[in-house]
Amino acid sequence: MARPTKEGLDYFPLDTDIDQDEKIIVVVAKYGMRGFGVIIRFMMEVYKSGYFYRWTEKEHYVFSMKVAEPVEFLNELVEECLKWGFFNQKMFEEYGILTSKGFQKRFLLASTRRKGHSIKPEYNLVNVDINHSSEVVNVNNNSVNGGDNVDNNSVCSGVNVDNNATKESKVKESKRNRDIGIYEEIISFLNDKTGKRFSSKSVANKKLINGRMSEGRTLDDFIHVIEVKCSQWLDDSKMNEYLRPSTLFAQKNFENYVNEKPKSEKKKSIDPRDKDIEFQRWIADGNDPDEFTWN
Repeated sequence: MARPTKEGLDYFPLDTDIDQDEKIIVVVAKYGMRGFGVIIRFMMEVYKSGYFYRWTEKEHYVFSMKVAEPVEFLNELVEECLKWGFFNQKMFEEYGILTSKGFQKRFLLASTRRKGHSIKPEYNLVNVDINHSSEVVNVNNNSVNGGDNVDNNSVCSGVNVDNNATKESKVKESKRNRDIGIYEEIISFLNDKTGKRFSSKSVANKKLINGRMSEGRTLDDFIHVIEVKCSQWLDDSKMNEYLRPSTLFAQKNFENYVNEKPKSEKKKSIDPRDKDIEFQRWIADGNDPDEFTWN
């Protein structure tokens, strides 16, 4: 008797900075490690099945039992993951499955040596040009429309997995470089205003900045907060030490700071005698007393 073909994966790769991925950073910021742990369990279920996890009423209760979390919380978490693109919205609405282009690409790459593994055309997100026929997309030699096999770096009608991976890598690198620029700009501005030497490469500082940006805050908001608190604390020996990222960018503080206004400079008090002196000078210079104005 032939051995049944294994559908899912025994293990899957997990990036060390996955909690900073733009598709889940808001979810992690909102639900903390509780939400992050559930997301990892969802990933386990997806790869255990192959490249998708069916999310129907039955799975709601089964998965709820596995992770010891209420169904309401799980559905709320799924909605957030769909909203930010961790799971594909269209696939969920049409077929009730949790999947994404990333899940499918990693599944195909991990199962290139297996025979008979395939992605249904209606579920396929790797190749958007695929003909939606009743056939399945085969990752081996018998692929739809005569496509090359995966060992020749091609999946599903000539889609080159290596090229896609390279493009994705370039996009990630571009985003990483852009993020590094934001960290440097914010921390450098703080250092210039305070004369301190905080590091833009600090993991703690990056997490604080990422946390606020995941809440919709912009570079201008960070600049505003720094300017506001410097105007209030820079010359205060007791408060000056709090001009630091851990205080300024903390969630409990930032919301209040960003709505404050810079401390206004005290106007110099006017001495009434100055007016009399200027008036006497005005007359001494031969000017009309009625035309004298005092600013």
